[in-house]
Amino acid sequence: MARDDIGTAPRQAAGGGAAAAAIAPPPRGIAQRLLRATAWLLGVLAALVAAGAALVALARADPEGWLADLARTAAARFEPFKRQPIARAGAPAPLPAAAPPPALRWPAETGADEASAERWLAERGTRALIVLRRGQVIHERYFDGHRRDEPVHVFSVAKVVVSALVGLALEEGRLASLDLPITDFLPELGRRDARFQAITLAHLMTMRTGIAFNEGYASPFSDVARWYLARDIGSKLARLEIRGAPGRRFAYQSGNTQLVAMALERALGMPLAAYAQSRLWQPMGAEFDAAWGSDHATPPQAKAFCCFVTTAIDLARFGQLHLDSLNALRTAPPGPKPLLPPLWVLRSTAVLDETRGTVNDIERRNIDRPFARQRAFFSHGWRRGVGPGGEPAADFHAQGLLGQHLLVAPQTQTVIVRLGTRQGGIYWPAWMSELAGLNP
Repeated sequence: MARDDIGTAPRQAAGGGAAAAAIAPPPRGIAQRLLRATAWLLGVLAALVAAGAALVALARADPEGWLADLARTAAARFEPFKRQPIARAGAPAPLPAAAPPPALRWPAETGADEASAERWLAERGTRALIVLRRGQVIHERYFDGHRRDEPVHVFSVAKVVVSALVGLALEEGRLASLDLPITDFLPELGRRDARFQAITLAHLMTMRTGIAFNEGYASPFSDVARWYLARDIGSKLARLEIRGAPGRRFAYQSGNTQLVAMALERALGMPLAAYAQSRLWQPMGAEFDAAWGSDHATPPQAKAFCCFVTTAIDLARFGQLHLDSLNALRTAPPGPKPLLPPLWVLRSTAVLDETRGTVNDIERRNIDRPFARQRAFFSHGWRRGVGPGGEPAADFHAQGLLGQHLLVAPQTQTVIVRLGTRQGGIYWPAWMSELAGLNP
């Protein structure tokens, strides 16, 4: 007679035979293993339920989403990225400061005087507020121990830096046209799905690609979160899918900017950070070093859609470049050549009016968040607010997670930078436009 796992002979059922064997309990060793396996599975299930509940609670507690909470750590410690340095100018050109600086008029909700305004700004997580008027610094304040020389992760404001680099590459002839298909630069996409051959750089710049990409910030499993955390962002290309035909509808997707940047690097034959240093950062006279976060691949790939790091004052200087270029278009006779191509600045900040294959005004004119207070016309990384009659605002702005904002107001010749640790419940582009209008 066979023996069980603990060395004792199994008992014979009183009834004997096959019927008795059918109702006999399993041997004790097997039963113990089943119990242990069941307990392990229940433990795993409980852990998954707890993790899911924690993520839901976090998403509800933080209206900017799960990614925003992770980004606060990244902003402080610059993880989980490597850095690609962008060196400051050899001979920095500090922006001139108005002397004496004028007393600003503030939006009504902010307070009647500067002391009230500073309390209001600090309570809403502001790191820095800088106001330039006609190229001069008229207001520069830092909050909660933040410093002038402190680099800040500006998140999706990076998209307009990529836009500027694209304009420079077009001017130099190193990028022939935005009408070229992305597969000219990333042929691996075409080998995977021939439909990528119909997607041009222009489609990517204006977010009209038809690519399936989840931009949700509340989940660690969205595409934007996976790309943000990726140790090899190039490997994510193999997972891209196409949802519809390009050119038909707008969908804000960080992956589009990343594809543009990867194409630009291949066209240039050099890293994005190196090109930014030689053609933008140093020529504009930047006072401080900047950096682009990258993955851990060999060679490293810049996370161009999100991870640009700069000081507030140099970001203001970058905004001033756009004013200088627009002003050059209006100057007769022409003055000194601006750093950024004027026609590119005009194109990249203009409201789109795309009629091919569209069905309504929202799609035709690239309106982001069309039914929210934050609705805006989107073009090449920049946004323009929507007026009460549906008209585009005169000012244009760039925005990033946790309340990073750059606004350019051509009518008042004003540039405003607001950097923060959170959004603070304020729609900052509208507030900044009002501040610019109150201080012409």
